[in-house]
Amino acid sequence: MTNVNSSRDRVPVVAVIGATATGKTSLGIELAKRFNGEIVNADSRLFYRGMDIGTAKPNLIEHSGVRHHLLDMLDPMDSYSLSDFLHAANEAIDDIHRRGMVPLVVGGSGQYIWGLLEGWEVPKIPPNPALRNELEKQLETQGLESLQRRLRETGAKGIEEVEALNPRRLIRAIERAMATGDAMGGAKKSPVPPFNALVIGLTADKDVLHSRIEARIDQMLDAGWLNEVAKLRSDGVGRDLPSMSAIGYRQLFDYIENRETWDNVREAIALGNRRLISAQKNWFKARDDRISWFDITVRDFDQTVIQVADRWLSDRSKT
Repeated sequence: MTNVNSSRDRVPVVAVIGATATGKTSLGIELAKRFNGEIVNADSRLFYRGMDIGTAKPNLIEHSGVRHHLLDMLDPMDSYSLSDFLHAANEAIDDIHRRGMVPLVVGGSGQYIWGLLEGWEVPKIPPNPALRNELEKQLETQGLESLQRRLRETGAKGIEEVEALNPRRLIRAIERAMATGDAMGGAKKSPVPPFNALVIGLTADKDVLHSRIEARIDQMLDAGWLNEVAKLRSDGVGRDLPSMSAIGYRQLFDYIENRETWDNVREAIALGNRRLISAQKNWFKARDDRISWFDITVRDFDQTVIQVADRWLSDRSKT
């Protein structure tokens, strides 16, 4: 990890962040093509192979000519921690920079984004399989709110930092809280950010995002999302694995296994995405002066982003 005191010496990184359905992927690819960059994926849903349609993963045509790091690197049965991500992402950024290219960090997982840009040091805490199994069953039988309550009842530090609407991260936070007394497992921010970062935030009114989500869900379903989930299931992927916490996958498992009706599943997927937007806004705050915000409904906003990035990168190259 880069560890220097002067912002002039730190590796320049462009980050594209924001809520789901704001077009981060397409803008990241456009910036990479324009500025000789490579993309470091910071969306936890995109780590897994075979989960393409339901995660809106950039297809081969879309990212043709642009190298992506931390994409399709895990089997759906694998586990992956914040600590694992930070190690891999830092290595990728250092590699991209050494080769004279621009690292672009793209994603909507707030904990991963800020963990990387703020230089978190996260101790490795082994998972507790017995506790995790118990919590998975509690989630299934009593719902997400029961786990949120259980985390609060630990009285641990760092509870406010947890993505409480993300079942997988909530369960992991309970594990950390019970093991260390800290829901973040003792994660510490670096006193000096490890990178000199331009953080580009994409935003839109809630109604616009909800409409885009509805359209995207229909597109995914029309593209064969249900078949994708059925194949994962036939390949032995269980609905309770961490990878299946990506919105829509467990819901479609429920439909395949005749636990829920199609209408209920469709609404649950939309609701999950709306809740995700709320959670992402808690991580990416409108008043955060580290973020340069751009409204995606403004005509040619992407060209404005390119101009801002061009000036910023030009200034970095002069130092």
